[in-house]
Amino acid sequence: MKKLNVVLVLVLLLVAGIPAAFAQNRTVSGKISDASGAPVQGANILVKGTNVGATTNADGDYTISVPSGANTLVVSFVGHTTQELPISGRSNISVTLIEDNGELERVVVTALGIEKSQKALGFSQTTVSGENFTQAREISTANALAGRVAGVNVTKVASGPAGSSRIVIRGAKTLGSTLNQPLYVVDGVPVDNTNNGQAGVWGGADQGDGMSSINPDDIESMTVLKGASAAALYGSRAANGVILITTKKGIGRKGIGVELNSNYVMEKVNNLTDFQTTFGSGGMVNPSGTSGLAAQVPKFAESIEEHWNSWWGLGAFGPRLGSGNVVQFDGVTRPYTYKGDNWDRYYETGSTLTNTVSLTAGTAEQNFRFSASSLQNEGVVPNSGFDRINLSLAATAKMFKKLSFNTKILYSNEKAKNRPNLSDSPGNGILTLYYLPGDVDVRDLIGDPKKPGAVPGPDQQTEQGLRIFDGKSPGEEYQINYNLWTQNPYWAAYQQKNNDTRDRVIASSELRYDITSFLYASAMAGMDWFTLRGTRLTPQGTGHSRGGSRSENEVRVREINLQYMLGFNKTFGKIGINAFAGGNRMRRQNESISADGNGFNIPQFEAISNANLKNYGYGYGKQGINSLFGSAEFSYNNVFFITGTARNDWFSVLSPKNNSILYPSVNASFVFSDAFDGLPAFISYGKLRASWAQVGNVNSVSPYSTKLNYSATGTTQRWMGDGTNLPFAGNTSGTNFPNPDLKPFTSTETEAGIDIRFFQNRLGIDFTYYSQKTTDDILNANISRTSGFVTQSVNLGQITNKGIELLVTGTPIKSAVQWDVSLNFAKNNSNVVSLIEGQTELLGEEPRTRTVFIKHIVGYPYGMITGISQLRDPASGQLVFNEDGAPVTDGEYKILGNGVPDFTGGLNNSFTWKNLNMSFLIDFKSGGDIYSGTNVRMTQAGFTKQTLMGREGEAPLTVSGVIADGVDGSGNAIYKPFSKTLAPGEAANYWGTLGDRASEQFVYDASFIKLRQITIGYQLPKKILGKTPLQNLMVSLVARNLAILKKNTPNIDPESSYTSSNSQGLDYFGFPATRTYGFNIRANF
Repeated sequence: MKKLNVVLVLVLLLVAGIPAAFAQNRTVSGKISDASGAPVQGANILVKGTNVGATTNADGDYTISVPSGANTLVVSFVGHTTQELPISGRSNISVTLIEDNGELERVVVTALGIEKSQKALGFSQTTVSGENFTQAREISTANALAGRVAGVNVTKVASGPAGSSRIVIRGAKTLGSTLNQPLYVVDGVPVDNTNNGQAGVWGGADQGDGMSSINPDDIESMTVLKGASAAALYGSRAANGVILITTKKGIGRKGIGVELNSNYVMEKVNNLTDFQTTFGSGGMVNPSGTSGLAAQVPKFAESIEEHWNSWWGLGAFGPRLGSGNVVQFDGVTRPYTYKGDNWDRYYETGSTLTNTVSLTAGTAEQNFRFSASSLQNEGVVPNSGFDRINLSLAATAKMFKKLSFNTKILYSNEKAKNRPNLSDSPGNGILTLYYLPGDVDVRDLIGDPKKPGAVPGPDQQTEQGLRIFDGKSPGEEYQINYNLWTQNPYWAAYQQKNNDTRDRVIASSELRYDITSFLYASAMAGMDWFTLRGTRLTPQGTGHSRGGSRSENEVRVREINLQYMLGFNKTFGKIGINAFAGGNRMRRQNESISADGNGFNIPQFEAISNANLKNYGYGYGKQGINSLFGSAEFSYNNVFFITGTARNDWFSVLSPKNNSILYPSVNASFVFSDAFDGLPAFISYGKLRASWAQVGNVNSVSPYSTKLNYSATGTTQRWMGDGTNLPFAGNTSGTNFPNPDLKPFTSTETEAGIDIRFFQNRLGIDFTYYSQKTTDDILNANISRTSGFVTQSVNLGQITNKGIELLVTGTPIKSAVQWDVSLNFAKNNSNVVSLIEGQTELLGEEPRTRTVFIKHIVGYPYGMITGISQLRDPASGQLVFNEDGAPVTDGEYKILGNGVPDFTGGLNNSFTWKNLNMSFLIDFKSGGDIYSGTNVRMTQAGFTKQTLMGREGEAPLTVSGVIADGVDGSGNAIYKPFSKTLAPGEAANYWGTLGDRASEQFVYDASFIKLRQITIGYQLPKKILGKTPLQNLMVSLVARNLAILKKNTPNIDPESSYTSSNSQGLDYFGFPATRTYGFNIRANF
């Protein structure tokens, strides 16, 4: 069977080479223009009575091969009247389109790549043209959807260039381990968008996701299937919605068409910090003969021993800057003055250069498109970057009149250099940059660049017996203070390595045979193959790992889909039937190999084979889904449509008694503007729609997890004697007890909406309401540890989502100047209905501060932020303090906020005047909260401006509330009024403990309004291009993420989450926000 699958894939990929016999044809060419004389791109030209067609290019030109005996061309374009043109022996036929003020009879791509009339859709879906991704572009195209589609919440993870994205459509559908992200389908092929590495509480690095592989220049359109009905034909993979990506194909034309697209942008860090620059390094100390916080005074280091013993160098509770000399980390005495902005000194101006060339050629029956693209990114962090090579080929052939073939192959090679470490990772040099006090110049941390590495340096002993380092190993690194987990940012950039390479092939091939004019059969093969290789190096001499370490890993993912279909499309008078049935066979395998070593024996030889301790790992999994599906659409008079679909999936990862699941759907639409003649003239178009569907998801069930299985486990060094861990079999793996009764969770959704347009389509309103419920969510229940396990996966969780989506489009001005505007808005309300029996909350993730958790709590929305808050007097509600004026914690986790926005939206405007166009996109989110661990740590260290209160010469810090005054007879605390103006030492203690005792002080409203994109383009007139080979030349100025117009989060971007996991609303020293600006040039030959 495996050999048969390979043969089928190869046959379908290679069948493009089959020669075809053609009758004697003649060539007709011409130009299609609109009423203003501007060329129309994308107009369709069809030889009447045949399947021969062509599409106009950017200049409105077309070329079509007309079979002998044909007499008429049919020209059509969205929003314009279809025209039939007699050929009459002519070889050049040009036409001016006539605008149609009636219904826009659009054809859209739906599930499984089926094209349907927009009228027939009983559900909401949105298509975004590929042109929106190619001017002001993102490395990962998924980020370009931000603010463009109602109901789609896009969050770019704060993890640097080519980092992952989080996209959630209509709210989270599951509380389990899956990430609530949609299925991506490229040219009919489901593709892997897994994030193979991301940061957690202890740190880590984001290795990006699958969307960074796609070249935006290859994208024709991106369609978002939002609801269950729209995505139902994908069955068990569609619970979180589907994003369909259609790539470009060849068109019939005269000669070879060449398109060049060059894009260059510079990237700058958007420094959102507003820290105090009045006080510098050092700390609060008690002068000789004194004790207690009230007596403390600020002091800076006057010797290297004092610097190291006091852990000074990272923090700003020292004296006022401006006088004196301080001894710093390297033993050098420097003036105790403000040295300027270290962000400007450390971060560089990054850049991204993308060049794409594409070739198109052929006739309407046989054509191809080939493209090659190079992306070169230099990051804002020194010695970091990302490179990508893309190749694509699309070929189409119509053979023997009834047989057609098309194939598309996408190849990408990605190389990431030194991806940034995030969160509490000891390699996070960005964290150290935050901590540098104003009297430290970050450039003084640069060591000897001629020394490639370091070895352990001699330790020193003080009279107090503290173990300190010499400040600099015999290599490049300076250690800023005794905290060895805060990494020198230059060492992290130039000596540590965090590199990865991804090779990927996405390919699809389809054969279609038109049995009759209304009956067809098709077969498709698609594959997504990629290999990801990663290397992490911590060199010898690194503060937290003096011996050094190295790890290597490789992940291989292979998925093949084989699909077949039989379709029927015919009209019987006023009754229309459009139906199809088919099947799909999916096979997927994952393989991972890893090796790591710790403690290099031979200095400067940083290989795993040279490590003192070695570990090796291997993982493998294989799974499959067999499916049958069908759809039947019935229409009456082209105004009423009803469609029913069904898909049955059989899963290899489930036990036989639960491995068959049926996913049905039904949807209907009624075009009342076509049904009734007496409507007011200002109504141009109106349609009502409604749908119901069930879909599911089984992604959280991995292969073999429903049965006990055994894994190879390594021995320890003391067993083997040479530091090598060798595998042996004999134990069960993991702590989760297998459950053979698991089944996919089910998501049931009802949707209703209206699409109405006014004033000859100058104003449009598209409104949708939906209600969705997930049942049988897969959660881990705690079980008795006497079983030898900790948890067991069960089907028990329930969550609901209800919301509205609104899209308003308009053309306020339509004359010499045209102004088009669109506003999208979406609001989603989620509710956790139930969890495992006897359980009312489910833990998510936590930041490094360890005082906050994301929890899913019964009766509350998804993703609540909970944390330790300051104690209050139950009787009066006043805050409780201790005698030093520091907050007293209640020690319990309480609800502090919600990490999911209340509503999202975007405002897009475009202006056109002659050959000049301008557009801008505003993206906004309202509501939702974020807990900022960055602000917690910066307050504890004395950097935030609020910590100026209570210092010498600054505004006083007075706390008011109550203080404990014993207990009553029942053991309950008695409180009395308390108010105190804090001395500088007490104030420093207050700020230093606030984040650990009062987490609510650092939960902020995450609402924002951002100027997400601006483009200004000019298309050179034909008279300027003259007789040059150029047919079209457009030059554009572009910018992305240009400004935050409104925010409520001090010192951070409200979108600064360091993870794409389900635990949103957490910030902890993520990659800083950046803005890009540059130009784009597109030329056609």
